[in-house]
Amino acid sequence: MSHIDLRDFLKQVEAKGELRKIDGANWDVEMSSIVEVIYREGKHPKPALLFDTIVGYPRGYQALFGVLGSTWRIAKTLGVDDTDVEPMSLANSWYTKSKDITGIPPRYVKSGPVMENVLTGDKIDTLKFPVPRFHELDKARYFGTAHAVIQVDPDDGWINLGTYRVMVVNKSTLALHATPGKHGNILMYEKYFARGKVMPIALAVGLDPVLWWLPCQRDTPWGISEYDAAGGIKGEPIEVIKGEYTGLPFPARAEVVVEGECHPGEWVDEGPFGEWHGYYGNRGLLSVPEPVIRVKAIYHRDNPIFTCSQPAVPPHTFTLMLAVADSVAIRKRLEAFGIPGIKGVWAHYTGSGGLFNVISIQQLYSGHAREVGLIASQYPAEMGCFTVVVEEDIDPSNMDQVLWAVCTRARLDRQIQILTGCHTNNVNPAIPLKEKRSSDKAVPLTAARVIIDACRDLSWKDDWYPIARVSPELRTQLIGKWKSVFSGLIA
Repeated sequence: MSHIDLRDFLKQVEAKGELRKIDGANWDVEMSSIVEVIYREGKHPKPALLFDTIVGYPRGYQALFGVLGSTWRIAKTLGVDDTDVEPMSLANSWYTKSKDITGIPPRYVKSGPVMENVLTGDKIDTLKFPVPRFHELDKARYFGTAHAVIQVDPDDGWINLGTYRVMVVNKSTLALHATPGKHGNILMYEKYFARGKVMPIALAVGLDPVLWWLPCQRDTPWGISEYDAAGGIKGEPIEVIKGEYTGLPFPARAEVVVEGECHPGEWVDEGPFGEWHGYYGNRGLLSVPEPVIRVKAIYHRDNPIFTCSQPAVPPHTFTLMLAVADSVAIRKRLEAFGIPGIKGVWAHYTGSGGLFNVISIQQLYSGHAREVGLIASQYPAEMGCFTVVVEEDIDPSNMDQVLWAVCTRARLDRQIQILTGCHTNNVNPAIPLKEKRSSDKAVPLTAARVIIDACRDLSWKDDWYPIARVSPELRTQLIGKWKSVFSGLIA
């Protein structure tokens, strides 16, 4: 195991030169806006950004953004090769490891660093930490953006960790927004509220990065705990503490943990909040009733590190993480269907991960590309947009190559397919606000998805027009002869 918690991880990040410390910024839009500019306009690798001496807070109460904002940091988190961190190499390394992971259940301990400070009763204060207001049009501060929401299935005891945004209402009250179709939403509405039951809930902030990676993924099956998956990735169990007020297991080495409960019928206006796709996509700038979290206790380490992510017009702090996770999830789904010939998958960050997906294949039979496109188009289930299928000579992570294949190999009247009536949800910014405001559970929202077959026609592929580009053999010769010229110019 390369690190035991977030603090240990940050020591390695700093030694690598990927941590930038900033003093004196304001929690009100300023911190997050600095992050947004760096992640959209800065050079790679984008650093993790650690803010201290934040306006209104004592030194040592820090805010961290971009914990998984580079390929090296993702590789360290997942325990894969961190010497070759080109996007497709990282995706392939994680794909190979993820196929053979066996879950390891968490280990219960009596205490841990998160118990260094315990706040109950009148001492509860969710704003004791430098909770940001993220965007200029946001109306509130958000406690949960890079965290885990912990719930239990009341029927079988399955523990779920998910990342669902959490708004500050006041010092002792939060609001939870979990979109339809997510595990947390199903548990809350179908397993608790529909039965008139109070739902225990815990929020953990400042986690070992693997415990943020997994709740953000769309690939952990129902009934499988992210704690078990995290233990499998790390090769040893995650240490957890049984909450005194909820009975829920929370990470012993988290920076901040909140225990609380949600009561059926208790709602508060939540939002608006700038979403991961770069829009105010739920109901525009309107607030929407969401469940209340009554805070029962807060635990935190000395000098806590409050972790945050900055959703905005991509690329942003977690688009790279989503790109790697979604790329591997799509590939595993295709192979689970028995589809052969998959050479690579990449979910482009400009689609926020999962909205513009490219699959490279070796064409083996007629209709192969169409089959791949149809299956891959249904991921992510709630909001897929474009699926492009290319041949094995195209790097799916290279948008220039992908667009070249689309423009020169696809017969547009035959190889573009639009699927209508596919599932979507209320964060989709392509759906007019009036439709969202009038929709309810009885009239679910739907959207279309596009499949582009950018592969050459198998019936005459052998007679296809010759391609004008440097051969691999000549490229190798040139790089060897002109090393001084190419040094620093190409990877």
